[in-house]
Amino acid sequence: MRYKVILMDADETLFDFQAGNRIAVSQLMDEVGYVHPDRYAQYEAINLQCWAALEKGLMTQNQLKTARFVRFFDRYRIEGDPKAAGERFVALLGEQAQLLPHAEEAVRQIAAALPVIILTNGITAVQKNRLARSPLKNVVSGMVISEEVGVSKPRPEIFYEALERLGVRPRDALMIGDGVNSDIRGANNAGVDACWLNPAGKPLPEGVHAEYIVSDLRACVEIALREN
Repeated sequence: MRYKVILMDADETLFDFQAGNRIAVSQLMDEVGYVHPDRYAQYEAINLQCWAALEKGLMTQNQLKTARFVRFFDRYRIEGDPKAAGERFVALLGEQAQLLPHAEEAVRQIAAALPVIILTNGITAVQKNRLARSPLKNVVSGMVISEEVGVSKPRPEIFYEALERLGVRPRDALMIGDGVNSDIRGANNAGVDACWLNPAGKPLPEGVHAEYIVSDLRACVEIALREN
């Protein structure tokens, strides 16, 4: 086969992060007593700023857990402990294991022939709990998490860590993911082929390339299992 290992992103590639995130945010807001019709959008704007800082190396995973709630509580004058809220949110989000359509089907087909490693920038406790609750827990060969490795996508080191565990060279691996700056740019940085899951049909930004672009995860099966 052309590839010896398949690396796959977790959120919005396999897991329906948006659905789970909305549920967890709503539960937390109810618990802290913050009621507003736009509370999810308000939180998510701050949350995305923190994740962007993480990808740029300006914030650590541990800092992000609390920083997003420090900023949110301050911005909307919410009384409470941001650190405790951050810890509670991690627990709530870890309970959300909704998969995207066709994710289980695609992973099972690929994993029947090749090892599949989940490569994620997500928080360790969240990602491990979600995987343990999902039907993929006994299908994938492992999970490499940025918080444990100490470096996040798009840095190449996290890709090398995943490949070293199986003794595979970058040129023999394929990365499948929806994130341009994390998954695709990271694969480019590591010398790994990239398959961009792009259901919205967006153009790739200048300076980033993907060997494959698909709109449906099922199309990744044939690519992953190609002979040459």
